[in-house]
Amino acid sequence: MRSRILRTALTLLAPIVIEFFIKKITGKKEVKNTNKQIPSPH
Repeated sequence: MRSRILRTALTLLAPIVIEFFIKKITGKKEVKNTNKQIPSPH
């Protein structure tokens, strides 16, 4: 019962946490790219 609740909580939180980390990483990369004036590969 407890494991099921933890699993659902993880599945709900995982995308939010991943999105937060991606934004943090991409934000830093974008700042570096703009400073160097290198176009992003995206």
